[in-house]
Amino acid sequence: MTKRFVITGCGRSGTTYTAKILSQVGCHCTHEQFFTGSRPSALQTLMARSGLRQLNWESAVIGEAAWEAAPWLPHLPDDTLVFHQLRHPLAFIRSRQKKGWVHGRFRSRHLPNIPRMSKTSFAALPLAEQAAWLARFWIDWNAMVELRAGGKRYQRYRIEELDLHLLQNILDQVGFAHDGKQLRQAFEALPCNVNTRGQKREDITLELLSSSLRKELEDAAGYYGYQL
Repeated sequence: MTKRFVITGCGRSGTTYTAKILSQVGCHCTHEQFFTGSRPSALQTLMARSGLRQLNWESAVIGEAAWEAAPWLPHLPDDTLVFHQLRHPLAFIRSRQKKGWVHGRFRSRHLPNIPRMSKTSFAALPLAEQAAWLARFWIDWNAMVELRAGGKRYQRYRIEELDLHLLQNILDQVGFAHDGKQLRQAFEALPCNVNTRGQKREDITLELLSSSLRKELEDAAGYYGYQL
């Protein structure tokens, strides 16, 4: 019997890529359809927080990949699997800066220490300040994922290490019977930059951060297996 699952993290971490590979072998995983900046609905949210009804998506869908799922993990059914997908913090910072600061209200609602910035106001900040807020977000949002997943079956992995073995492990945990040859074909055929556009700024480096924030980022990165 297949188990429902969610793939989450802090965004710009390859969730589109993972969802596409899983879906191509028949393990239907939507990407930011159930969880977006405006969903779940106000009624779903109220019922979930009141303990009246757990959040869930349509039965035809096995999994949902979305960074926005992180705050809602406690309100998902207890048997939901949580896959925490990480990306190197510097790669995240460069990618998020290029795409801009979207869903600012949603970010600040769930991380009160993050100011409620619009995409325009964020873009107007000095580059060092942009990098600092993005580093802060990477640290705090990933920590929240692990905290909110408490009590559920949880697996953390780095997108840089996503290979056939790890994909097979995910499918085995979900309980989805799959064809190894089909999985290999999907993995080899799908470009890893399916959601990448434009050129990232190479001048965004760790040297832009204050010494205290850089130390905090280094410690968090080390916890997740990254060396800065």
